Amino acid sequence: MKRDKTYEVGDVVRYETFTGDLRTVKVTAKVENIKNGKNGFDGHIHGAEFDTVWGYDHQIIRVFKLKAGRWQ
Repeated sequence: MKRDKTYEVGDVVRYETFTGDLRTVKVTAKVENIKNGKNGFDGHIHGAEFDTVWGYDHQIIRVFKLKAGRWQ
């Protein structure tokens, strides 16, 4: 079963960086063409509001849907 990886601003995503690190991030913006013509997101490390990061949509592993209150 394929996981639903759609997300909205305010949702929490878990994604894998190119170095293999896993990050859990609260999404602050969905960005078209964030880099290299690929869509992605801006956010901050969950629990660390001033530690901002960005990632590509294809790096997302799981999504915590804020409205549903559960992981997808």
